[in-house]
Amino acid sequence: MNDDHDDRLGVRIGAREIYDEVVGLRGDVQRLGQQGETVDETLEDHETRIRGLESERGKFALPVALITAVATVVAAGITVVKVAG
Repeated sequence: MNDDHDDRLGVRIGAREIYDEVVGLRGDVQRLGQQGETVDETLEDHETRIRGLESERGKFALPVALITAVATVVAAGITVVKVAG
């Protein structure tokens, strides 16, 4: 009588189905772990590239500023000579 009562109220899940699901979950977790490692490597690579670009940008800032300053002084000197002369 209990068996009929249990069949009408729900579904029976056996040990094999539970085992199969646990094995599947283990595989999913392993794949996620590998993806996490790949993401970490990619982030490190991007950080290295960004730091490289930032250091390259700094190399050119001072020379460009110096050239601009010299050009401004020369242009101002030429303007003064034209006005005075």
